[in-house]
Amino acid sequence: MAISIKSKVAAVIGILFALLLAVSIVAIVFINLLSSKTEKLLTANYNTIRYCSEMSYAIDGINTNPAAAEGKFELNLKAQEKNITEPGELEATQQLRYYFEQVKNQNSDTSLLHKINRKIYDIYLLNQQALERKNHNALKTAANARLWLTILTTILVLISFSLAVNIPGYIANPVRMLTDGIKEIAQKNYEKRIYLDNKDEFGEMASAFNLMAKKLYEYEHSNISKVLFEKKRVETIINQMEDAVIGLDAENKVLFINHKAEELFNLKETDITGKYAPDIALYNDLLRTVLQKNTQLKPLKIIVDGKECYFSIDYRTVKNEGESIGEVLTLSDITALKELDISKTNLLATMSHQLKTALSAIKAGIDKINDENTGGTNEEQKMLINNIDESADRISHIINELTNITK
Repeated sequence: MAISIKSKVAAVIGILFALLLAVSIVAIVFINLLSSKTEKLLTANYNTIRYCSEMSYAIDGINTNPAAAEGKFELNLKAQEKNITEPGELEATQQLRYYFEQVKNQNSDTSLLHKINRKIYDIYLLNQQALERKNHNALKTAANARLWLTILTTILVLISFSLAVNIPGYIANPVRMLTDGIKEIAQKNYEKRIYLDNKDEFGEMASAFNLMAKKLYEYEHSNISKVLFEKKRVETIINQMEDAVIGLDAENKVLFINHKAEELFNLKETDITGKYAPDIALYNDLLRTVLQKNTQLKPLKIIVDGKECYFSIDYRTVKNEGESIGEVLTLSDITALKELDISKTNLLATMSHQLKTALSAIKAGIDKINDENTGGTNEEQKMLINNIDESADRISHIINELTNITK
């Protein structure tokens, strides 16, 4: 069963909280225990020792001031009787009470005073030993507290250190891998994949990223194949054209040039593709002439294989959504049309010359007929001669027009 990142982080925080709580509980328990033992150490046994000291001082002064000594002794004895804490202390205190009552009745018997001092010493010794024992126990408790707190603190520190080292990497590494993957996708490297064995959100993220990259790869290659097919088809069409074609982008860099243009401009497509056209024109006179876009330029005469050829130039701007994205230059071979035009001109010139020659002979004949020296003509002949002369004038006018057309 996959565990989410939220659950893992919550579990880590829970472990740290539990360890911190355990350290706190152990510290509180041992502090309370030490406080309790220290309090008992400073109250019950200490007070008994103080009572014993006061009673010992009172017994020592019983001979000099019996009333004051007995009052002081009685006061501390009563306090001692209320402060019984150690085994054997009750019996010793009862015997002390018994001996003290005898002292009050028998008036300071030396043997009784000795017994009282003995019992005071016994009670003192019991509490002194109890103090040492409790002090030892307190030290032992403090040592145990230090041990347990050290163990728990060490565990807490080790776990915290391990989590501090591993958790950032656990979270940051997948994020870094995703970031690198996104950068690769941005560079159109759709073969990029992220491999994570995590069964959590990071694993789902990696799977989603890989699926996205796969779909982009398929889409890209599907489009590329279509684009490459269309590009190949367009190149084939352009290369099969009889016209020389050069394509430029918006920055006047050469995009393509067909085979006819390669032959005509004496250039290689592989050498000039992507280069700035005016830079190429510095070393190519024909390209420089074409790029000048002289609209008044007559059909361009180019020597091809030792033969004069004539080409017309066409400039077509390519636009996309109203914005110019390039230009296509086309040089069409019009040599055949030019030759037909020359033949037409020659034909007209020949016809005009022949017609003029024949017309000149007709005009000369009319002038001879109209000459009186050659003989007279009747009215009908004169009318016919005038008609011939007018027709000759019309033919002369037509010849002049043909001459003008030829020019």
